[in-house]
Amino acid sequence: MANIKILKSKIPFIITLFCCVTVSALAASVRAAEDRKAAETAAKAEPKQVIVLDAGHGGLDSGCVAINGTYEKDVNLDIVKDLGALLTLNGYEVVYTRTDDVSIHDDGIEGVRNQKVSDMENRLKIVQSYPDSVFISVHQNQFTDSAYFGGQMFYTTKNSANFRLARIMQGRFAQLQPGNDREVKLIDNGLYLFKNTEQPALLIECGFLSNPEDAANLSSAEYRKKVAFTIYSGLSEFFDGEVKNKENTKIGETESLLYMQ
Repeated sequence: MANIKILKSKIPFIITLFCCVTVSALAASVRAAEDRKAAETAAKAEPKQVIVLDAGHGGLDSGCVAINGTYEKDVNLDIVKDLGALLTLNGYEVVYTRTDDVSIHDDGIEGVRNQKVSDMENRLKIVQSYPDSVFISVHQNQFTDSAYFGGQMFYTTKNSANFRLARIMQGRFAQLQPGNDREVKLIDNGLYLFKNTEQPALLIECGFLSNPEDAANLSSAEYRKKVAFTIYSGLSEFFDGEVKNKENTKIGETESLLYMQ
């Protein structure tokens, strides 16, 4: 009887404890559901910005050859891979036109010229598959006068943001390459990939492989990483400006008009 009395006296405590545990479990379940919903909402509200990266040339198409024998195609690919890694690490979605030393022409195409045409058509298909992306094509320059050096940006008026992107990137390269006072250059209807690209797009000539200093630098893996970081920094500055423009529509419209002039 004593045991029964003790048990009866503990029943209210047991019931209270059970209720507390049940409520806590329910609360935890509700919080977990809310966290999942918040994460899903955030993912839907903030899709990753897509960057399409194009390493110029590839395969039999080596591009220009540096005075020290380095192939442009290899320099381009190394820079693009380093840049892609930086962008991915910082939350961007990266799409590559190539990740190996290849031409991406269709199977069965014969002849270097025909393969080049097919390769460019396939690169354009990739770019046009991501209309909300930013397109960056990496190349190296060459000229008969070896005195010319430094990176230079080429843009079109197909998108009103192109000039701003080019100007930002040129400024970043000027910081990387002391003495580089080159100006951004308009290439409307000059290049197949760019005259058919509607989204923000930029052709980056990172340096002159015909210049001894540029060629030596661009043949260095360490320097190519610096170039990749320079491009990444320029893109970050560009996107920061895009966010501010969206917050102030009037400023954005004014800048768009200026860029089209």
